[in-house]
Amino acid sequence: MSDEYYTKGDLAAGLDEEASAFDQVPDDETVRAVVDRIEERNVAVSVVDDPDEARELLRERIPDGATVNDGHSTTLEELGFTDDLEAAEDFEYVGNRLAEIDDEAERAEVRREAVTADVFFDSVNAIAATGELLGANALGNGVGAWPFGAKNLVLVGSTNKIEPSWAAAVDRIREYALPLEDARAADVYGQGSVVGKLVSIEYERVDDRTELVLLDDRYGF
Repeated sequence: MSDEYYTKGDLAAGLDEEASAFDQVPDDETVRAVVDRIEERNVAVSVVDDPDEARELLRERIPDGATVNDGHSTTLEELGFTDDLEAAEDFEYVGNRLAEIDDEAERAEVRREAVTADVFFDSVNAIAATGELLGANALGNGVGAWPFGAKNLVLVGSTNKIEPSWAAAVDRIREYALPLEDARAADVYGQGSVVGKLVSIEYERVDDRTELVLLDDRYGF
């Protein structure tokens, strides 16, 4: 697995002490209750505590010949799943195509197409105990696939991202995930990040479209 990515451990020095409250794993009873509330919103949930099991489950979600893309996700990188996407065995990974494009206008066009992939993988930035799934990024090229564009949406999260309310979940994004992503982006891209687009999945109207793979541990930002 590639180790050329940043984890929160690499960037946590820039967080204030209060931010650590946004990185706690709740008890099993709380996790079970949250899973029930997510499933009531017509989102399937698979809870796993083994990263290899999670990685294999994600692989199984890709049909042969599918077009596939992902939002930038430290969790997917930590699992090694980004490497699986780049290998693109029996499917088309749009990220490989994007990596070969130098022209910014062409890149933007392919990014727009990518949100309509057959399968789109991303990670959540926060989970409300009431069942909403929240994600944000600067351009919207990741979360743009969430509401409608992607045919199938597979989200990954970990239990440390569960917050007691929707408002607290938004606070987690702004006060915890953003400072970490801002530091990462400044180092990788030479400019910081912002919460440009924030998406909350309240209910999935399309049956069997959206799934959350929930790791009972601490992953990602």
